[in-house]
Amino acid sequence: MKALVDWLDDRASIRAVWSWFADQELPGGARLRYSFGSVLVFLVVQQAVLGILLASYYSPSATDAWASVEYLNDQVTAGWFLRGLHHHGSSAVVVMTVLHVLQTALAGAYRKPRELNWLSGLVMAAPVLGFALTGYLLPWDQKGYWATQVATSILGSMPGGAPLRVLLQGGTECGNLTLTRFFTLHVFVLPIALFSLLAVHIALVKKHGVTPPELPKAELEQKKQRYFPSQLFWDVLLMALTSCVLVLLTFSTHGATLYAPAQPASNFQARPEWYFLPLFQLLKYFEGPTQFIGTAVIPGALAAFLAGLPWIDRAQSRKMGERMPVVAGLALIMSGIIVLITMALHDDAKDLKYQKAVIAQVHEGTRSRELAKAGVLPQGGDAVFENDPQVAARRLFKDSCENCHTLEASGGEEAPNLTQFKDREWLSAVIRNPHDKRFFGGTKTHKEMEPYAAKDLPDAKLKPLVEYLYSIQGDGLGPVDAALAAQGQKLFADDVDCNTCHEVKPGETSDGPNLFHAASKDWIVRVIRDSSAPDLFGKVASMPSFKKKLSDDDIQKLAELITSQTTNKGGT
Repeated sequence: MKALVDWLDDRASIRAVWSWFADQELPGGARLRYSFGSVLVFLVVQQAVLGILLASYYSPSATDAWASVEYLNDQVTAGWFLRGLHHHGSSAVVVMTVLHVLQTALAGAYRKPRELNWLSGLVMAAPVLGFALTGYLLPWDQKGYWATQVATSILGSMPGGAPLRVLLQGGTECGNLTLTRFFTLHVFVLPIALFSLLAVHIALVKKHGVTPPELPKAELEQKKQRYFPSQLFWDVLLMALTSCVLVLLTFSTHGATLYAPAQPASNFQARPEWYFLPLFQLLKYFEGPTQFIGTAVIPGALAAFLAGLPWIDRAQSRKMGERMPVVAGLALIMSGIIVLITMALHDDAKDLKYQKAVIAQVHEGTRSRELAKAGVLPQGGDAVFENDPQVAARRLFKDSCENCHTLEASGGEEAPNLTQFKDREWLSAVIRNPHDKRFFGGTKTHKEMEPYAAKDLPDAKLKPLVEYLYSIQGDGLGPVDAALAAQGQKLFADDVDCNTCHEVKPGETSDGPNLFHAASKDWIVRVIRDSSAPDLFGKVASMPSFKKKLSDDDIQKLAELITSQTTNKGGT
């Protein structure tokens, strides 16, 4: 081994390289706070390695990008893990950047002669955020596409930002050129910029050394240690802990979410990643002519404050107690960022329309990925939905029904939700509370049926009643418990008195709709054609007739789509 080391040292001076790395002196000894910068370098290198692995599967074009990410995510062994680790790693880089900047500022490590150390570190934050912004678009899914639209529109609203937006997008609209330019920035321009700045920053740190604690010189000298092995231990420990957190986070979320392919004509509810939420929330308070205050003035003032710290701080020492204006300024900035993030999350949490849209978006993403397993058409993107045999029916539903009805998390609340239409859970819920918006709460006329609370209809009676109603719904049923349904038939007629409003013999009329085959395809076809038929909803029907608006073939397709929601749902 000594002979090998001697041979390498003679040709590559490896002993000098090791000494440069290991023999750095640390006045006051090794400390955990010195490790933030090392962990940040570790994360940047990890992101680069993961990025290379991901790029080996990625195709940077609007037709192929989503399909290539879906293939990696869902069909390549451990592909979801690599993508998820890269996704969460980007957040870790932002977090560690903030911690490193705070640690450096609180230690007063920006003071003479380390001004350039501080400024080079601040400048590195720009490519870090640039990575986050450009990487967002690369999956070419709904979230990335629309979040990028939000970001570029903010850029365009800044003074002088309009030409830059056009340059970045490759035109006035977000399209294939936008994707290729973001890919170029993400894998070529930004890495070169970041690693160049990192090299300068490390060289400056080596020149000036770490900023020691504010202790007497004799004590600093007495506690002095070498980087290896003392500080390296803390660095490796924090790297290991960070890695464990990232791996656990990746497993707990099963990687990163992939939404449906980008659809420029949709109305996706976009939100930026958490680290851009402060700016997103801030812009809610500055609209129209004042928007530049939120996009340029306030962020610019914060950047100027941080960059100017070496000259703003005039304290006699680096003790925090003597630098309260600086410490207060940093506390104010961090408090503002945390408050804005919290407010943005709170606003979204109480926005029911947004929460409903998120559920629909996640569902659409899941469905698109399932359909992609059969292959993606050459057109790419949202052509994956052409794999769905019900694609024509779904388009009809979106055009003709979605304003009032919800299907699979997407739609209105003015009429009953048709997701899992009339399966056992649906029937149980509508009996308990027909006035819920999921059922008839959004209609103007269907108010006659009273809710059956548990005290009036215990679960022991509800279950057989539901089984009976399920058994008479017609075609496409799952297994039925005949004995339980028989109990329910008796309850229907005697104990609960449902037959005072509902008939179960074909053609007979009453105050409520006839429930014979009430979830069959033929029954739904009749409702779509004319729900005001005497044995359906009669005079209280609020649904318009579609017999003259849609062809028989279109009505049949819609009925098949709705009945597919019930087929074989639930068991006994």
